[in-house]
Amino acid sequence: MNRKKVLVLINPNSGKKNSKESVLDALNVFSANNYQMEIYLSQKPMDVTRYIEENGERFDVVAVFGGDGTLNEATNGLMKLKHKPVISYFPTGTMNDFGTNFGLTNDMKQCANIACAGHIESFDVGKMNSRYFNYVAGFGAFCNVSYETKQELKKQIGNLAYIIKAIHEIPNLHPYHVKMNLDGKVFEKDLMFGLIINGNRVAGFEMVEQADNTFKDGLFDIILVEHTPNPLELYNYPLGVLHPELNMKYVERYQVKSIIIESQEKLAWTLDGEEGEETLVARVENISQALQIYARN
Repeated sequence: MNRKKVLVLINPNSGKKNSKESVLDALNVFSANNYQMEIYLSQKPMDVTRYIEENGERFDVVAVFGGDGTLNEATNGLMKLKHKPVISYFPTGTMNDFGTNFGLTNDMKQCANIACAGHIESFDVGKMNSRYFNYVAGFGAFCNVSYETKQELKKQIGNLAYIIKAIHEIPNLHPYHVKMNLDGKVFEKDLMFGLIINGNRVAGFEMVEQADNTFKDGLFDIILVEHTPNPLELYNYPLGVLHPELNMKYVERYQVKSIIIESQEKLAWTLDGEEGEETLVARVENISQALQIYARN
């Protein structure tokens, strides 16, 4: 019987970091199941993307030890390959937004056992201009919150750290005039920010109603937050985004497959919680069930 080949990619600087013992526990599970492994430690940003592009097609599985940002790098490498290995994800970041969709926790040995059990799920991948993302693309105000919030604060109080950072940003907010095309529906608005979500969670918060297939239905959930002339209402933005049942008038929600956003000034973007590009035009599309991942059955 042919041994499965696993490319093990480890980000040693991920949020909660990888203890040697927990990583070894996971690798021992692969070894006990007769997997052949090659191990690489990332050295710098986008290193994981480069390594997968150059070596990924030789493997059956890509095992990613890191946070959602590391997984984003892996996805950007995998999407360039003709033969795409299955992902085995070992989430070591602070929030683990993406892994939660598939029953994956920061228990490394458990994640390895899930991979060896062999249950595979497909998931949609987003593409924003030339970059890919797994679960969220955000633009406008608050884009810096995910990657500028201090790591130590996130470790101490979890996702509340994002709320605190966002509240501090509110006095400096300004609206962006944008022209939007949502699956052919065209309109113009003054927006504060927007989120394009594939899945349920962002920054540790449930932002989309729970459903079994939100990560593979071929659609994005869009949250658009309009400008309000009342400064006091600015402080209700987090509440309106986190609680769709409140139906706040300046928060709009859509389900679409593709989006084109044009703005009069460059919009800052974040992809999977990492800093993205600033651009006048963003073309975002949902690539349905583009990749596969080992998931809890």
